[in-house]
Amino acid sequence: MTTLRKTMKLNITNRIAIIGLATVVLFGSCDNLLDIEADGTISGDVLNNTENIEQALVGAYYSLAGYADGSEGGELLGGDFVLIAELLSHQNGTELRWDSFLGGATYADFMDKDILLTNIRVESNWRRAYEVINLVNNILANIENVESTTDRARIEGEARAIRGMLYFEMARLWGPQFGEANTTEILPVLTDPITDISQIQTPTLSTVSQVYTQAENDLMAAATSLMPFGKNSTRIDYYACQGYLCRIAMQKSDFGTAETHADNIISSNEFTMTSHLDAFNNSENSTQDIFAIQQTLSNNSGDRTTGTGLPAFYSSLPESGLGAIAVFSTLLNSAFLENSPSFAASDTRGTVDATVTESTTSDQLSTAFYTNLANPLFLSPSKFQRADRVIPIIRLAEMHLSRAEAIFESNTAIIDPIALADLNAVRSNAGINTLVAGDFASSLAFYDSLVLERKREFMFEGHLLHDLKRWRSNLDDSSIIIGGFGGSKNPLDNDLILPLPQTETDTWTD
Repeated sequence: MTTLRKTMKLNITNRIAIIGLATVVLFGSCDNLLDIEADGTISGDVLNNTENIEQALVGAYYSLAGYADGSEGGELLGGDFVLIAELLSHQNGTELRWDSFLGGATYADFMDKDILLTNIRVESNWRRAYEVINLVNNILANIENVESTTDRARIEGEARAIRGMLYFEMARLWGPQFGEANTTEILPVLTDPITDISQIQTPTLSTVSQVYTQAENDLMAAATSLMPFGKNSTRIDYYACQGYLCRIAMQKSDFGTAETHADNIISSNEFTMTSHLDAFNNSENSTQDIFAIQQTLSNNSGDRTTGTGLPAFYSSLPESGLGAIAVFSTLLNSAFLENSPSFAASDTRGTVDATVTESTTSDQLSTAFYTNLANPLFLSPSKFQRADRVIPIIRLAEMHLSRAEAIFESNTAIIDPIALADLNAVRSNAGINTLVAGDFASSLAFYDSLVLERKREFMFEGHLLHDLKRWRSNLDDSSIIIGGFGGSKNPLDNDLILPLPQTETDTWTD
């Protein structure tokens, strides 16, 4: 089956109007699964059997992954949700440099912390997210049409998980840090499908707390539905839900709950740590991938040929990337920058290949960084090099460091042996020495080591912004900043929150 994605356009008073929240995703091979009828309704009898509902679910995965299908491809989990968060977490000219000529001025807005209401990346991610949400809402509304109770439980679980993931990711980007302004209204929570254009109306915005609750409820229900099916390396499963629930709890500083979810994954023994560099640029999941975006040559988020997707911006190799993101080689291990952690000589996460040429291929890379071929004074990170390779979203390393931090927060006066083992699992995985409790001057020094390892481990994966926000909020520590050299910024500042897109709000009525 060839899966297609289109934006719904309705012919209203002899003109084409693109409807924001009412956008519907169309999928199919011969017939559209959701057809706009002459009277302006969306066919309600199409999702009437298991095959069609399964096909629609594949479509939801397709857009969640951000597969490129034109200039608006590369959004959501397989692209912009990682890239935008990474750009927001740095100041241009300190740890990172964004080349606007190579990567575009619209992305530069995130690095410059000057995000316009008309920013096309904000608009396209908002629109695509609600396309997926409306599609899974339609699936859930027709779930009783799945004949097998087993298939019904699995499909319902995956659909609810997709919706929960999206609401959580949107809450983190379009809303303030949880606990700072929980009554702030940030975005609409829609759980009923739009099936008729008469249903299109100005939406009610939900608060930070309400969006988090919806995401958590969806993922808890999904975990229950998917638990009997065990591990699935290519689709959302019970463990992916546990990973996201751990993230939600960490963002809420609900450390007891976070520890439980992380432990559910670690103690399952379904995943094992692998060499840090071996966790990326794989044609299939590594042994530590809990949830990853699956990509092929024909279905991927894009590269330099489309100008979308992570390889287009991270890679500077001619086969795949533009090299828009560059790391200052002289500042890679600088002690002057808060969020540019230094690496030990044996740490594989800090290794550099200065011998690459225009003929070097991604398969020949074996270091964490290499000379940026667009500008040899800088370095390129090597985590995302080819569009046909898996994009890790949740890895076992995250669960180890999250559990360690959660355990520490339950008793900050001691260095718990399980938390120490979790820290060492990540350190040894990166090729550096393990530690014992006596290596730390105090329990707070142990916490500092956890923070440092998290910064080292997840560089360029979109974690830093959300970590800095929750650390600043939880610790109330003004030393937790973005940037440096006089350009520091509070991670909780409002200009790090994505605005509601103007194309959306222009359609709303008072």
